[in-house]
Amino acid sequence: MLQILAIILFFNFTVVFSTGNPGSKSSCIYKAVGEKVIIQMDKEKLQAESHVTWTHNQKRVYVQRGMKVTVKELDIDHTGSLILENIRLDQSGEYMGEVFNSNGKFLKKNESQLCVQEPVAEPTVIFKCEENRVTLTCNGMNHSEVVVSWIKNGKNESIMANAVLHVNSSDLKAGDKFSCTVRNMISVKSAKDVQPLCSDSGQHPMNDNKEKEVKSDKGNKKDDVSEKTFLFGLDFWWMLMVLTGGGTFLLILLLICIVCLCRCCKQSEKLAKEEQEFRLISLMPDQPDCQYNQETASQRPSKSQRPLPPIPGPRRPPSDAPSYI
Repeated sequence: MLQILAIILFFNFTVVFSTGNPGSKSSCIYKAVGEKVIIQMDKEKLQAESHVTWTHNQKRVYVQRGMKVTVKELDIDHTGSLILENIRLDQSGEYMGEVFNSNGKFLKKNESQLCVQEPVAEPTVIFKCEENRVTLTCNGMNHSEVVVSWIKNGKNESIMANAVLHVNSSDLKAGDKFSCTVRNMISVKSAKDVQPLCSDSGQHPMNDNKEKEVKSDKGNKKDDVSEKTFLFGLDFWWMLMVLTGGGTFLLILLLICIVCLCRCCKQSEKLAKEEQEFRLISLMPDQPDCQYNQETASQRPSKSQRPLPPIPGPRRPPSDAPSYI
């Protein structure tokens, strides 16, 4: 049964990617974006007088008549084969080349269909638990020209070639893993395995990575609850941070107060000293009087230098006084 299904899928795949032009004489040449493509004309070397014409979807992209080139959107080699460097998606289509001699006689012709595609991106599988079933979706397809196949438990069981897969809960066993593969004609990539577990089995939906994360989260939550300590009804670490911050603030404030107090004490001592000096100056005599007394004293002659007083003469009675004999 699986072999028949694979044959049907392959047939559909070839039909999807076959050329869309009925009556085309060659199969499609599949190339990836950015590659170099050479559409062969012949292995024989062109004659110097040959006429060469290449068209892309009936539009001339190269025309050469003898040694003269009149149209050159693309280039050819010495055999007349068309060269496409770093191809793009819009360069897909039908290419036709013709060669004539100098007299216009037909010599050879080539028709080719070029299909340019982008490589598929790496897909991912997500799932959603619904009533009595699980819906898996293959995401990450960057364009529509891809074929999706599903893999169960590492086996190529192409259950259905669709981006969405529905699995009944009754068919889902513990440990079942699913993955999807996307492919086109130039590339193929597969998603990582996913293990869908839903509430029908007593568990919540999760894949392998999510399951580990949830388990670790649950263990961390239990450890957090058991290891938490409280102080004054609040978490110990929060209280420790608050107390540390408050203590730091008080210490800074105390240092500021001490500095201000020291400055005030120094200023008070300075004022007291200035007041004492002012009082002493007020009690001292005026400086000019002292200097005058000193100068006067210095100008006075000493006792040794003073002239002696005159010797008094004998005292005589006044002439007017009466004389007594």
